[in-house]
Amino acid sequence: MNEFSGFNPKAFIFLEELSNNQNRVWFAEHRSEYEEYVREPMKRFTEVLSEHLAAKDIPLWGDPKRSLFRINRDARFSKAKHPYNMHASGLFTRTGDKHSPGVLYFRLDPLGSRVAAGYLQPESHVLKKLRQGIVDNPKAWLSLEKSLKRKGYELDYSHTLARTPRGFNDVPEEIEKALKLKGWIVRKQLPRSMIFSKDLIKEVRSFASDLHPLLSFGWHALNQFSD
Repeated sequence: MNEFSGFNPKAFIFLEELSNNQNRVWFAEHRSEYEEYVREPMKRFTEVLSEHLAAKDIPLWGDPKRSLFRINRDARFSKAKHPYNMHASGLFTRTGDKHSPGVLYFRLDPLGSRVAAGYLQPESHVLKKLRQGIVDNPKAWLSLEKSLKRKGYELDYSHTLARTPRGFNDVPEEIEKALKLKGWIVRKQLPRSMIFSKDLIKEVRSFASDLHPLLSFGWHALNQFSD
């Protein structure tokens, strides 16, 4: 099985300098550094992690051509008009396509790298099915949340509805809070020492294994209520 020795610290040096040089002339002059220290290593990371996930029967993989986000920003609808992202990131899904629900996310960022998993900002029809999955399997959901806490993880409850969503009436009190979630996401920060380490793949794979039950719960709900 292929291995990944970690990112070169020069990846962060480039991204930090890019933060202070948000212009196309500077980027064109330093494109070779971007390719050598950021883009190509991200492709390699994606390929190797996909192999390691498959070896552990975790049904997530990434395609270097489809799964990585571009460094160029689409600033048309954003107040911030800087042309480049100051981080690199990618998604791992069941299909390798970024739009497939249930993801593992990796972010290479000098301000704070991290890994995350779950259902982030799902479309309304997807979110409705996820919520129905909780209603139909409340004990399994509560057990899942307890299991995550035992492993040191907690769902992000910072983005919730003020009231129980429409169509879900008389729900048990113990799952009411979960039904108000606008998405399911668990994050883990990755220190620089880990980003530069040969153990990075193992660390992310372990996180994916721990969050596999959450993703599976959602996949089951989506399959159960497929159109």
